[in-house]
Amino acid sequence: MTTWSGRTLSVDFLPSRDGLPFGNVWPEGADIRFHHRSVGRVYGGLCGGMVHFSRERWLAGEPLPAEANPQHSALVVDQLVSAQIKSLGLPGGPLRYLALQCPPRVTARRRSTARTLAAVRGDLEGGRPSCVGLLRALSWNPAGLSRHHVVLAYAMREDSDKTRLSVYDPNHPHDDRVRVTIHADSSIRTNRRDPQPYALLDF
Repeated sequence: MTTWSGRTLSVDFLPSRDGLPFGNVWPEGADIRFHHRSVGRVYGGLCGGMVHFSRERWLAGEPLPAEANPQHSALVVDQLVSAQIKSLGLPGGPLRYLALQCPPRVTARRRSTARTLAAVRGDLEGGRPSCVGLLRALSWNPAGLSRHHVVLAYAMREDSDKTRLSVYDPNHPHDDRVRVTIHADSSIRTNRRDPQPYALLDF
């Protein structure tokens, strides 16, 4: 169900209730298994998988796993790794990040942010929380891809000079107060001590 309140559009999603009960911390890497055998590990986080998994469970009205430490449950890790792969949108997803992180592409980043805000608005109007990519590095080096991030927007407030998104951030579990603010000049700020985004990407 979608709720309008003044200039705010939201759905009934709360990170403390509907987000995963653990953070995006994988000190030993997340185990990738094929036919019940380990074939490698994912390092650097599973933010896309955690967001995608939480969104799909919420849309289906299904409960989230209660494990406080997902590395104790191979089933949960398998589900998150699968969701991570889906969230990447291979091969195009990483290529979009790679193109936008090139330092000179200022106009492209502004267009991507505007397009993403329109997509978030459309998702929320349709009663769905919206996956949002955060471009958090400018670099010619493809290794910069590991620095980007994904959150889930569940509310949007639009003012004349800025737009503010309320988001579920897997790096801040149980936190209902994480915000991403997009100003009229396309600059973006979060209210947490994290790397600040240069652009938003839609999914």
